[in-house]
Amino acid sequence: MTTSAIPDPSQKPLKITSLDSCVGRVAYIVAYVLSLLRAPLGLVPYLVKIFIFFVLKIRYESAESTYFREVINMVGDFVNLSLTTLLILHLAGSPKMWPPTFILYIPSCAELMRLITERIPITFSALWQLLPHRNIAKAIQWRRQSHAFWKLVVATHYCRYYSLSDADRVNYVLSALKHRAACDKETSKRLEYIHAFRIIPLQYGLRGGNVRDVAKAEVFVHGIWTNDPWLLVGMAMRRAPWMFDPRYLRRPFYYMTEANRLATLFVLEHGRYSPPYAIFQFGHEIRVARLHLFYSLLHLMGADVEEKVSADGTFQFDQFIFYLARRLGDHIPKQRYLYADDEVVEDILCRYHENETIMAEEVASCYTYPVKYVQEVLLEKIAATRARRKADSPSTSQQGTLPY
Repeated sequence: MTTSAIPDPSQKPLKITSLDSCVGRVAYIVAYVLSLLRAPLGLVPYLVKIFIFFVLKIRYESAESTYFREVINMVGDFVNLSLTTLLILHLAGSPKMWPPTFILYIPSCAELMRLITERIPITFSALWQLLPHRNIAKAIQWRRQSHAFWKLVVATHYCRYYSLSDADRVNYVLSALKHRAACDKETSKRLEYIHAFRIIPLQYGLRGGNVRDVAKAEVFVHGIWTNDPWLLVGMAMRRAPWMFDPRYLRRPFYYMTEANRLATLFVLEHGRYSPPYAIFQFGHEIRVARLHLFYSLLHLMGADVEEKVSADGTFQFDQFIFYLARRLGDHIPKQRYLYADDEVVEDILCRYHENETIMAEEVASCYTYPVKYVQEVLLEKIAATRARRKADSPSTSQQGTLPY
């Protein structure tokens, strides 16, 4: 990341071409294939997770992941790759360019690609976030009167951005992102679904779908993330709640087999808005894309292992573990899925009186919708259904024949 490339409202709008979309789709396909190839290396870590859950009776919640746990996971990834590679080297010898020896090393190569593209960007971002950027920017500003050189440095994007407070930074980045998307109709439409970032305390994990307020059009971030503006751009694009609009994705929907694919393609096809985040997303997809095939095959076989996203917009990452727990007699309550439009209309018509005003914000908050969709579509559906029922009711049809 060069400091001159920090997102800034003064930058020219970005034009996404068909080549960008093609590159993004190819990247998704490559990540998908690599994910299938690296699948054997995911077996041992998953068995360890099952052992922790069922034998040690420690309930592992991905949504409650901490930074310390992420570091442990990262170390475990490198240990797993190293030990696996050493085992193959011991049993099969050095890799050769012909089967079957080379085939044994393919999962390790796929995993290495994943670590390079996912873990290295994460590590760089974490180290960049730890630097005292605000103090550095202030120190440069104090020196601006001492030499013409410092006056030039003060005018850079770096000083302009890092001298701001956390709250001002998130507004700055969102403004810069929407400005850069001004000539990109598709991205501009999806960015209409985010109005602000909400900074939340560091101890609260941001996974499992608990990453946004759909109704208020806010994406949650940690304050330290503002040290990495590219991360904020990626979060805005990945987590803007456009997918909760049924015009983009049916409701209720699955996360891994439906929502994740759409969000990942959007990030990869528009990777020029945040190249570091697009690289990370490519690596992350190498890790999780195999689950798309796994759950899809189970759907075809009639096994409802993957649950749909819950009514509050959250979801359970470790679906298979909780499926096994239920089959073994553990009474884990299932969450209510996202409401479909027809269910919302029925529920509202039962709750509201005929002449009572229905507030779009209240509907959006209660049923996890973007306010934009409620205003543009759902309120009209409610009004049309109410009018149709009123016209079809016996009391209404007989009013013209009553004697006065």
